[in-house]
Amino acid sequence: MTTKQELSLETVIQKALGYDPKDIDPLLKYLDLDKSELRPSKTSTENDARTIASHLRKMGSNDFATLLRGGDGVPYSEVVYDVGKKLKVPGIAEGPASANEKKIIEKLFADALDKMTEEERRQLMASIGISSKDIPFGSSGLIITQLLLKEFGGFAVYKSTLIVANLISRALLGSGLSFATNAAITRTIGAALGPIGWIVSGAWLAVDLAGPAYRKTVPAVIHVAMLRQIVQNRVVVGVVGEGSVGKDALLKSVFSIDTDNVSPVSGSTSETEIYNWDPAGKGNPTDMARIVNFPGFNDTNHEVNEQTTDHLNHADVFLMVVDITRGITDVEVKSLKRLANLGRPILVCLNKIDLPRPGDKEDLVAAARARLQGENVSMIETAFDPDPRLHNGNPIGVLEVGRWVIDQLKRSGKDL
Repeated sequence: MTTKQELSLETVIQKALGYDPKDIDPLLKYLDLDKSELRPSKTSTENDARTIASHLRKMGSNDFATLLRGGDGVPYSEVVYDVGKKLKVPGIAEGPASANEKKIIEKLFADALDKMTEEERRQLMASIGISSKDIPFGSSGLIITQLLLKEFGGFAVYKSTLIVANLISRALLGSGLSFATNAAITRTIGAALGPIGWIVSGAWLAVDLAGPAYRKTVPAVIHVAMLRQIVQNRVVVGVVGEGSVGKDALLKSVFSIDTDNVSPVSGSTSETEIYNWDPAGKGNPTDMARIVNFPGFNDTNHEVNEQTTDHLNHADVFLMVVDITRGITDVEVKSLKRLANLGRPILVCLNKIDLPRPGDKEDLVAAARARLQGENVSMIETAFDPDPRLHNGNPIGVLEVGRWVIDQLKRSGKDL
C-alpha cells in the first residue's frame, strides 16, 4: 500500500471546510477567531483555509514582533513540535507535523486510559470494535496504547484521535463534538461519548497550559490532527461527464445509488449532487464515503462553475463517462485535461459500447483512445444500461469499474 502523502495544514482545513464548514467551528473557538474575520464563500474554501492556517501559525510563534508585523508565523510543523515538547511527549522531534501529531495523540490517549478503571477500559475498547484477550487491561495506559498501535495500526490511530479530540472539546468547550463529523464519531467511538467520556474529560482541565498561546495551540493542534485523520480516511469519488452520457446509470449499476430515489446530501445544490456510498456493500451508506455527481464544466452560471471547481479539489479519483456513439467532443477533451491537471487517477468509461455496429465499434474505440490520452488516465468499455434489444446479458464493465475504484483508493492509502 502506498504511504499517505503529508497534507499541508491549509489542505487539511480546506478539505474539512469543503465537507462541512461546521467541522471547523471548534478550531475557530480554540483560536478565538471570529467568523467575521473570514471571507465566507459558497463556492470556494481556499481563502478561509489560508486565513485559519495563518492564524494558527501566528499563535504558535514566540516572536511577538512577527505577530505585530502581521507576518505568517512559524511553519505548522514547528507549532506541533512545540506543543509536543510542552506536553512532554516521548520521542517528539523536529519533523513532519503528521508524525508528531500521532505521538501527541498517543500520549494523551494513554493519559486518558490511566484515568479509567480496568472495566472502563474494557468497555471503551469494545465500543470501538477492539476485543482481544491479549490486551493487558491492567497495565499502564502507555503499554495498552503501544500494543493497540502495533496490532491495529492506522485503525487505532484514527479512533484514538477521534476520542482525544472529543474529550478536549468536552473539557474546554463544555460539550463533545456535535457537528457534521459527529455521525462518523458516534459510530466509531461509541461509549467514549457516554459515561466513560465524562469520567476522563475532567482530567484535561488539569493540564498545565502555561500562557495564553498554549491554551490556543494545544487544542487547535489536536483538532487539526483529528481533521487530518478524517480527511485521510474519507473517500470521495467524482463522476463527470456531459448530459445523457450515462452518469445516472453508472451511479446505479456501480454504486447502487438510484438518483431518482436517493436525496442529495443536505447543503448540496441541484447542480452538484453528493451521495453517501456503501463501499463495504453491507447496505449501510456512510458519510465517510461520498460520490459526487458533477454538472458540466462550462455552465453559464459563474457561481456553478466556481462551486464545481471547489468540489473537484476534494475528489480522490474521477470517473469520466463519455458516449462512444457520439464520438469525443472538444469539450470532453478539455474536461479531461482539466481533471488531469489535478493529478488524481482518472478512469474514462467508454459507455454505450453495446450500441455501435460491429464494423464501427473498433474505429470508435480507437478514435476515443487517441483523443483521450493522458497521464494517470485509464479506459474501460462499458454499457451501464444496455439496450435489451441488442444485448441480452448484464451491464458491461461494472465489475471492472468497481475494482478500479477500490484499487486506486487503496493505492492512495485509503483504509476501506
